[in-house]
Amino acid sequence: MKISFDKFQKLWQGQDDFRVRKIVCGITLNAVCLDTMCDGVKVSDFVLQPLAYITEAKNIDEIEQKLAASTGVRRPPNFFAAIEDFTNGYTLVFDEKDNCIAVDTRTAVGRSVAEPPTSMVMRGPREGFVEDIKVNITLLRKRLKTPNFKIINLAVGKYTNTAVSVCYIEGIADKRIVDDIVQRLESVKTDGVLDSSYLARYLDVNKTFLFRRVGSTEKPDIAVGKMLEGRIAVISDGSPMVLTLPYLFVEDMQSPGDYYENSTMTTLSRSLRFVSVIASVLLPALYVCLQVYNYQIIPLRFLITVLNASEAIPFSPLTEMILVLIVFDILREANLRMPSAVGISLSLVGAIVLGDAAVQAGLLGAPAVMIGALSGIGLFTMPDNTLILSLLRLAVTFVGGVMGLLGVIVSTLTIIVYLASMQDYKTPFLAPFAPDIPEDRQDAVAQIPVPNMKKRPKSIPNENDNRRG
Repeated sequence: MKISFDKFQKLWQGQDDFRVRKIVCGITLNAVCLDTMCDGVKVSDFVLQPLAYITEAKNIDEIEQKLAASTGVRRPPNFFAAIEDFTNGYTLVFDEKDNCIAVDTRTAVGRSVAEPPTSMVMRGPREGFVEDIKVNITLLRKRLKTPNFKIINLAVGKYTNTAVSVCYIEGIADKRIVDDIVQRLESVKTDGVLDSSYLARYLDVNKTFLFRRVGSTEKPDIAVGKMLEGRIAVISDGSPMVLTLPYLFVEDMQSPGDYYENSTMTTLSRSLRFVSVIASVLLPALYVCLQVYNYQIIPLRFLITVLNASEAIPFSPLTEMILVLIVFDILREANLRMPSAVGISLSLVGAIVLGDAAVQAGLLGAPAVMIGALSGIGLFTMPDNTLILSLLRLAVTFVGGVMGLLGVIVSTLTIIVYLASMQDYKTPFLAPFAPDIPEDRQDAVAQIPVPNMKKRPKSIPNENDNRRG
């Protein structure tokens, strides 16, 4: 569509922050900008002052040369591209023939780079992504000083027109997966994209309702590390979370600080997380089914302790455990949504006072409260999947309370089969364990020393599996 100044002015007429400046410098020019999106100093230095010193310009090409003081001067190819530049903070300069020049005068408003609150580390870089897409790309570019670092820019959302960048390393990432991700983003039809989590819903190939299938990180070093393995990063303007694809379940067992610690300590930490997650899901169910159906398995002294503590409880073991789990989930949700100062007091009151009062009143047994607390703590070793694991914990506990150990075994096998069946972007979700890929176990639960990692993961499609260049 042809770029028309009259049509453009009519489109924005009545907007309080719309500014128009007519300039005569041999030819008549009209400079337009949005006051709320542009830096007034940049508009003055890069547009108005250079044009003020021109006396006999003959065409728009001469004007473009005089505006070269700005690092971003370009010709929008069509009307929609001009609107996109304009709404992102560019100043547009029109001549009498409706030729248009876009000059970068964007304002730099936003928080500064700081350590992300969700990914704090004892060792390693402390920089975190912010809500500005330009700053986020700079943080990646600072770590990838190579022309092979490629960026594909898109605009998503009918009204928000959100800038989205697909970043990858040419020669490592599989170009077919890059094209697939770009195609999916281009096909997004929605009013607006306010955060990268909106895009994650469209990038999830199988639209799974359990377990996330798209990775996310707030740390540039983690994003670059994943890109060096063949993954693709998706950055959305206005969001500090950068998406990474493809995604493996084992990534939830890994921490940002793992790669800055000794490999032996990292292996121990990951093993502890793995055991904690399994225990948090299965422990309440095992407690219920052993108490109801298979009490002969419990050591005699422990069985006597449990029976003495729960003999006056008015609820069945299954009902009691489900009540404990629900109460802890309610406390967790309330703690997340309360102000930080109040949240600490709420968690202490809820966990200590409320739990102790319930035991003293004879409504809940002390063993059930202890099992529920241990299970709740274990969930936080995989913080991104806390809600999903909590739901699975309730489901497995209910089945175990109805069917006994057989129900726990069947539920566990069902979950494993479900996870093993999922595959996005040619990547099995449970790799490197299902299917078994021995080479990729070097950085799964156990980790070998970084100098010994000579090959990239085979479970992640890539064009060069050699880490040594």
